[in-house]
Amino acid sequence: EVAEAKLDTGWKTVLVSGTGNGGRGVFALDVTNPSTFNSSNVMWEFTQKDDPDMGNVVGTPRILRFRTSEKDSLPPTYKWFAVVASGVNNYVADSSGTFGSGYPALFLLDLSKDKGTPWTKDTNYYKISIPVNGNLDYINTYSQTGGTALSVTQATGLVNFSYALGAAREVNYIFMGDLHGQLWKLDFTIVGSSNWNIDRLSPFTGSGSKPIPLYVAKDSSGNAQPITSPPMIANGPLPKSHYVLFGTGSYLTASDQFLTTPQSVYMVYDNAKPDADTTSAPVSAISGRNRLKLGTASGGSVSVPPFKLGRAATNLDSEPIRSGWYFDLPSSGERMISSMIFSGETAIFSSMIPITQNTVDQCFPDNGSGKTYEVKIAGGAGSFTVSTVGLMGLPVQFDLTDAATYLGANQNTNNTGRRVRVIPTKKIQIGTLGTSVIGGQDKKEVTGRLNWRQINNFQYLKNSP
Repeated sequence: EVAEAKLDTGWKTVLVSGTGNGGRGVFALDVTNPSTFNSSNVMWEFTQKDDPDMGNVVGTPRILRFRTSEKDSLPPTYKWFAVVASGVNNYVADSSGTFGSGYPALFLLDLSKDKGTPWTKDTNYYKISIPVNGNLDYINTYSQTGGTALSVTQATGLVNFSYALGAAREVNYIFMGDLHGQLWKLDFTIVGSSNWNIDRLSPFTGSGSKPIPLYVAKDSSGNAQPITSPPMIANGPLPKSHYVLFGTGSYLTASDQFLTTPQSVYMVYDNAKPDADTTSAPVSAISGRNRLKLGTASGGSVSVPPFKLGRAATNLDSEPIRSGWYFDLPSSGERMISSMIFSGETAIFSSMIPITQNTVDQCFPDNGSGKTYEVKIAGGAGSFTVSTVGLMGLPVQFDLTDAATYLGANQNTNNTGRRVRVIPTKKIQIGTLGTSVIGGQDKKEVTGRLNWRQINNFQYLKNSP
């Protein structure tokens, strides 16, 4: 990512990136003036040598502003950080023989760190380690002793994350999903940097006051569904509430190519309250997919029955209140690994269905497929289109503003000075076989006079000298 950031030396244009091909580290460059760029513009590097829990980085680092002072401290203090997920394989020993813990982690790296200063945890970098199966006391012994450990059956890892900003453009919340299907929420509005750890940042707690995730994604057979794409966040109907949308599936290893266990798309509702939906040893704030409204995807349509959004207290799908919605991806091997985009009240995203033949030519993966979905954020209903361009990434949408029309008789404004503009859209599927233009849902927006004020003493003001 390239972004503007205020460092100790002033405003700079900073580039932060992984080291390529899933290398175990990230670096930062000062690219304020590209024409004079040289070795002196290298700001720093952070690798597994600085912290063994840095794994193979396969997600996207971000440049973000955080409030570092405590909640009620005035005036507040802010600092810019490079934020990166630990990736995968962070239990593997580095060249010095030092093993990582295997815990997924989110790293916040001070962009202002001086070149000659070593990295020091809780001083110029912060590490938020995530519990494994709800237990931060778990010890990953697999790679060190050959004993049975969780990573034997399903590797740990954190690939991507998303964030929501506050009024000062500082990070208020981060949502992130790990390879065990755990969807975590971090609340940075309640503590400063001295308390940046999962115990203080997670608003949800279970037995023994241990932090628990907002949700754990599992299929109908109870198999954990890995989350590798960044969740997408939309403002909910209540203050500080969120719609959190994400899909499941991975495409990181050779064996992932042949994965056929069902994957799903979810919208879980974060109602801004710290309470779990059960008091009986909760493992997540929303205790499972039975608390969500079940939808289906078939024949080009996504259907989710109507429901009332809230925090469901039972597993009965017939109950009106549900904590969100979900549907299983309809094709065998289908999974979601790329980002979503929002268009008004609609989420747009692509799935992928990789090839499964062992004899395929890996240099020409043209036998893969996928689908492009458009679904309503709150209700889940929508449609999907089968790929004509092979394996796809994130779709691109264009608004055809020159072709916009207005609703109403003769497209005129109403008696309040408003009218509704309808903007046609087109989406482009981008895949291994090229590009394809497909239709999109029209966008509607109110134009003209959006509000007014009634002047009760208008005649007095008009006639006064």
